[in-house]
Amino acid sequence: MISRRIDTKAMIDRRPFGSYQVWVFIMCFLAATVDGYDAIVIGAAIPGIRETLHLQPATLGIILTAGQIGVMAGAFFLGPVSDRIGRKGMVIISACIFGLFSFLTAFATSVTAFIVLRVLAGIGMGGIVPAVLACATEYAPQRLKATIVALVWMALPVGGMIAGFSAVWLLPRFGWTALFILGGLLPLVLVPFLAAILPESLAYLGARGGDQPRMRRIALRIDPSLPADAELYIAEEKLPGVPLKHLFTEGRAVGTILLWIVFFLSFFLMLFFTSWIPTLIRMTTGSVSAIGTSLAMWNIGSLLATAIIGRLIDKFGYYRVLPPAFVLIALAAWTVGFFVTAPLTVILGLIAVVGFFTGGTNSGLMALAANSYPVSIRSTGLGACYALGGRTGSMCGPLLGGILLQLNWSPSEICYVIGAPMLLGTIVLLLLRTQAAFRHDPIATERPQPAAAPA
Repeated sequence: MISRRIDTKAMIDRRPFGSYQVWVFIMCFLAATVDGYDAIVIGAAIPGIRETLHLQPATLGIILTAGQIGVMAGAFFLGPVSDRIGRKGMVIISACIFGLFSFLTAFATSVTAFIVLRVLAGIGMGGIVPAVLACATEYAPQRLKATIVALVWMALPVGGMIAGFSAVWLLPRFGWTALFILGGLLPLVLVPFLAAILPESLAYLGARGGDQPRMRRIALRIDPSLPADAELYIAEEKLPGVPLKHLFTEGRAVGTILLWIVFFLSFFLMLFFTSWIPTLIRMTTGSVSAIGTSLAMWNIGSLLATAIIGRLIDKFGYYRVLPPAFVLIALAAWTVGFFVTAPLTVILGLIAVVGFFTGGTNSGLMALAANSYPVSIRSTGLGACYALGGRTGSMCGPLLGGILLQLNWSPSEICYVIGAPMLLGTIVLLLLRTQAAFRHDPIATERPQPAAAPA
């Protein structure tokens, strides 16, 4: 008797987003949350680190950049590993790495130690993001892919909010070291839950040739009516050889480079603000408590935007939503520069606005990248965008901020200069849409997806 062959992607697309997929989403969300905490908390700790070690702004910029180097290396090198060993294993390994070295950062007593530990923690942080986004994408139906990816990405500002509010409470009582102790413990506590609850990606298993009993166990949790003799597969061409090379073959080279450029621009602004806004706020207001509050407000704005952006993209398409967002980012950054001497409540509100547009754009870009590559190279493509595009921008933002402060530029002047390059993002996205249409990529058609069939 010939077994019934079932495409797992088609199965997920026709089913409602059920409770099993919700648990996958929760685990991915929590893993990204602790990653977001560690990524943001360094901005709150920088003033204390500066006072403890008596450092100049340019040296602080190097410390901030060191973490981004680690993230870039982790995303670039561990993304392909995720496509080899699986999403679940990479999430767990990455959480262990950045949890351990974030914890040890609290006990660093020299610039050299800070740099080494931030690089090592960054490697784990860089490895976890492509893996969780790939896993979430592969358990989401087509009609909700942008929404689910954006909601997982929303975990990063949630982690940033936790970092900001933790800083408000912990800094006056225990100092900056407590922030890293908490940031290290959170992922290490999460690891056993990830091991017990998070399943391997069904699409990944199918792309690797298929462990049929394991695939059926997972698929039955999504569709209990699945035939007992079903043979599961994914109707997608398998890409042999080194995953990285496929980012530049089969007509993907131009799109890959354009994605890197737009990621660079978005992350450049995001990491500049999250790294240096606490310092700029303290320079203009003299308030210590405003350090944590400014980060919390940024992440509140980012959180709200991320909750909205996925639904907008699923309804209207990537290229009707994202290009105008880059224009709004530039306008928001310039507005902060103009009102930087306004009362603190006004400044904090404006920071939330910049966080809104920047955070929403970042989550939309992650969804765009996740859905621009096939399963066989999805983590590789995401990791390369995140590393060579996003995290290169993340390094340049903090480094440039330290240099401009060292040159005694005013906060207003810095915001004016930082906002201008964001206008280029609109142009790059329009070129990316043209390239996708030329390749007849469905992502360029922006057609609304049909609703799920009833269970």
